[in-house]
Amino acid sequence: MQRETVATVTFGQAASLEPFVSAERAAEFLALSRKTLLALARKGYVPGHPVGQGMRKVWKFRLSELDSWMKIEITSNSHRGRNERKIS
Repeated sequence: MQRETVATVTFGQAASLEPFVSAERAAEFLALSRKTLLALARKGYVPGHPVGQGMRKVWKFRLSELDSWMKIEITSNSHRGRNERKIS
C-alpha cells in the first residue's frame, strides 16, 4: 500500500507558483473593461504588477490577489452603504 504525500505550501510559495494573467483575462474575471482595469491598476486601487520600464508597462495580474481584493471591496462597501441609508 502506497501513501500519498501531501505537501504543505505557505501563502508566499503559493503566490509564486500561481501564474500571472493578462489584463484581458483579469478584466474578464472582474467583469470590467480592460481600459478600466488598467486605469485602476495604475492608480493603485487594484493589485497588479507592472512589467517593464518607461511609460508603457505591461500589466500582469494574479487571480487570487484580485479575488481577495474583491472580497475586501465588497465587505467595505456594504458597510458604507448601510451607514448612508436613511432609516424611517
